[in-house]
Formats: sequence, C-alpha cells, structure tokens
Amino acid sequence: MSTVSVTLQFIAGPRHVAQLPASCQVEQIFKTAEEAFGAITKGGIKVVLRGSALPGDKPGQLVTLQDGDHLLVAPQRKGPSAEVMAAVNKAAAARGGSHAAGDDDDDRIELPANAARWEAVAVEWLRSRVPDWVLEWVVLVRPRRFAILVVFLAGCIAASRVGLGPVFILVSLIASIFLNLGQRRAGEVSAYSIFNRGVRRLPGQLDADEIDRQMRQGQLG
Repeated sequence: MSTVSVTLQFIAGPRHVAQLPASCQVEQIFKTAEEAFGAITKGGIKVVLRGSALPGDKPGQLVTLQDGDHLLVAPQRKGPSAEVMAAVNKAAAARGGSHAAGDDDDDRIELPANAARWEAVAVEWLRSRVPDWVLEWVVLVRPRRFAILVVFLAGCIAASRVGLGPVFILVSLIASIFLNLGQRRAGEVSAYSIFNRGVRRLPGQLDADEIDRQMRQGQLG
C-alpha cells in the first residue's frame, strides 16, 4: 500500500510530519495525532482536512490522503458536566421557573433602583403600549429628561415662528450650563484657578509664572 507524507498542525501549536497510507482509516489519523502531540490531546481532538472535519465517531471510515496534505488538529470542546448542569437547573428552579422564564426576566427593561415612583408607573403603563425599542429609549433618557426634551423642541418651534429661534437656543444652552453646575465640598478647589477664592491654583499646577521662576533659578532643563 502506498504511503504519503502529510503534516499534522496542532492549532496555535507544534507541527508534525507523518507517513500515512494514501487510503487511511479515520481512527489511524486520530491515533497518529494523539501520539504526535501527547498530553494536549488528552481531552479529545478534532481533525480537519481540506476544510471538513473528519468523522471521529466513524473509526472504520476510509479517508483518501494526498502527498503534502495539511491536517489541522484542534482540541475537542466539551459540554458542561452533569454536575454543572444540575447546579444550573437547581438555580433556575430556585428562581421559580425554567430557563425560558429566567431569560424573560433578564430581558425585562427596568428603571434604576432610585427612580421616582411616578417614573416606574409611567414605564409600566408604556410597557404594553409601545415597542421595546421605544421603551428602551424612555428608560435610557428617563421620563424627566424626555419631558425636558419635548418642552425644548416645542419651545424651538414656537420661537422660530416669531423669529427668535437662535435666541431661544442660545438662552437654553446658557441655562442648561448653569443648572447643571456641580456643588464643591468644603475645602475643595476648582481645576480652574479663576473660580477659586484669591485665584488659588492647584498644588503642582504649571503656569507661566512657575516656568519663569524655574528658568531664572536654573531648575528647568
């Protein structure tokens, strides 16, 4: 029986050149790969030839090999063990339903825990009346912000009709800046010295005066 030279390439690993019969049984190919790569094949392997996986569950099937063929050898992925599946099923039962019911709960769109009561009522009212993507945007933007956006758009339309559209947008932007300014805690200073009492700078802040002082003292270079 004629033999051919083939290359067994373990995925992202070593390579082995073997001599195999031109008409070779699948089990012989698997055995050759296991002997060539040793312990890394202990968990089972999958062998791919010309883009197709060889049927490892049919050991008597013949495979036609050609001289110079490359066979890709990959570790066989195993499913979860019986112990893991038992733990998952037990957890699902503890949640009060099957995996499908659990998945529905996981996909349910919910507001943050600190949301106001009226926001929760509004979301529950919309849940069966609007598509999911609309509800996702309502939850993301939050009803209060959504209402502000609607009022802003209505104000833009009304202001544009009387020729004050740009003025309304400019005033709205300035108002939004001042309404969203944070509150500094006692002893906390701003990164911008102009906003601090006595134009106080942050420790280590580099400015023109500090650069000039270091150059005069020869500390910069």
